[in-house]
Amino acid sequence: MNKTDINKSIQNIINNLNNRNFDKAIKKIELISEEDLNFEILKKQIEIYENNFQIKINKFKLFTNIGVILFKIGKISKSINFYKFSIQDNPNFSLAYNNLGISYLEIGMFEKAAENFEIAFTLDNNELNAQKNLINILNLIHPKYNDNEGIINLNYRINSEVKKLNIKNYFDSKNIKEILELCNNLIENFQNDLIFNETQIFRKNSYNLNCLRHFKVFNEFNVIPKYCFSCYKIQINLFTIIDLIKLYFIFDNINLTKNNMRKCMVETRNQIKGNYKGYIYCTGIEEAKNVLEVINQEIKIAKLNKFKIIIKHGCSEFYQSYPEFEKINFDGEQVMKYNEEWSTKEKIIDERVPKRNDNDKKVWGRYVKGINLSDVLIINNWINYADIIGDFSYKQIFEKKIKTNFLSKALENQIEFRKKNF
Repeated sequence: MNKTDINKSIQNIINNLNNRNFDKAIKKIELISEEDLNFEILKKQIEIYENNFQIKINKFKLFTNIGVILFKIGKISKSINFYKFSIQDNPNFSLAYNNLGISYLEIGMFEKAAENFEIAFTLDNNELNAQKNLINILNLIHPKYNDNEGIINLNYRINSEVKKLNIKNYFDSKNIKEILELCNNLIENFQNDLIFNETQIFRKNSYNLNCLRHFKVFNEFNVIPKYCFSCYKIQINLFTIIDLIKLYFIFDNINLTKNNMRKCMVETRNQIKGNYKGYIYCTGIEEAKNVLEVINQEIKIAKLNKFKIIIKHGCSEFYQSYPEFEKINFDGEQVMKYNEEWSTKEKIIDERVPKRNDNDKKVWGRYVKGINLSDVLIINNWINYADIIGDFSYKQIFEKKIKTNFLSKALENQIEFRKKNF
């Protein structure tokens, strides 16, 4: 592409971005060759365009928008360069720092991601996406203490102060109460209110289950992806908030051969039975049976009051369309088998995903062990949930005033249903 054509493309991209025609801008950027997409050349051409036409461009916004587009089409490294250009043009633009952090997170540069999320939140305490991103990434890394009185430091203090308690039994209600009091006192002394509307605590390994992709296949074509036929999960139904918190400590400390992904949660989906749940994700029925034996032993040690534990096949969303998929044969072949003709449907979904080079590959981090800020904030949300549905067992471990949050709205049409489940 010659310089005249590049200038026309840049002009077209700028016009589309200014008019918020992002799809057209994406198509124009995709048409520019890899060589011409060299970030320095593109930046220079934008500046030439600005000078030639004697117009003032908010380059920091333009560079950020180009960064977003490059991210969407899988050019993560190039998006990083444009976010940096945006910051050079306007060092106080918090959105550019947040987006830069997201790009670093995508390619596994977790420390750099955390630094930029913290800068974004420092610049704008109302930047809730940056706050959420920063709190979440601290499940992947434990940065060392620094002099900034920010979220990274708060997370560090929570993690280190709980370790100093040297608690041996995390299943004693008095010990749980002591941990929550310590952590919430640190949070209350923090300079900003923290809003964290999450209800699930994960312990992830570095393996991607790719569930979003699988649901795209199912939702668009009503076929079950091939991967899901080997996916089994252990579901643990609990009946009190205290047992859910105990299960969280089990999941944080358990040693599984494959470090299977696991999560604890409160149920907020309308008309879905059960209030408190835990899941462990497995590949294959034999692995699920082995993990079931391990978790049963751990539950006995924790002395949970009441629970129900089962192995499920794939996701419940599949069962209405394919009732046979729910049935599990523990001693041989499964009733339902994958239809190889469905592979063409899966291919359609996969071909929509932009191809990435090695430098832009998604990196999945492994969650660190130990209580983090996000864990405490989510447990606080669980306690709010318990209060709403009438599970007052939480008073054994939590004496502070319950603050109304997003769950009041989320559960307003489910309260009676939830109470019956309790």
